[in-house]
Amino acid sequence: MTKQHLKKMVFIMALMVAMVLPMGAFADDTIVADNQDNNIMPCMTYIEEWKNGLGISNGIATVDCWVKGDVLNATKAKVIAELQLKSGNSWIAYGTWTSTQNDYEAYVYKTKAVTEGHTYRIKATYTVWEGTQSESVVSYTDEVTA
Repeated sequence: MTKQHLKKMVFIMALMVAMVLPMGAFADDTIVADNQDNNIMPCMTYIEEWKNGLGISNGIATVDCWVKGDVLNATKAKVIAELQLKSGNSWIAYGTWTSTQNDYEAYVYKTKAVTEGHTYRIKATYTVWEGTQSESVVSYTDEVTA
């Protein structure tokens, strides 16, 4: 066997081993994603999709956050939506809402009065369970000035 054939064989074997490794072992990690509107999204095992939205009009902030797991396999879904107020270079909690459902999806839709001229965003934590296994993602909206 030539050296070139040996290199090809080692490469193919390494590729086969990499394809067989169990990827489900990484499912309990929490992934932090920036704005959901990006075209590049993390690959999720239990969470199929999520949405976080913040709209401000006439001094009222509308918080709209939703997560969906696999319809056939998800056993519980949870959303923690935190409206944050910018204070200097930091963000402080201005309002927090949680929804937990023994189902494949959960959502938070709330409104809260805000102060004109201040800047806000949503920090949303989404979790979906399949039995005892879970997966979470943290997502932020863009900043919105009232």
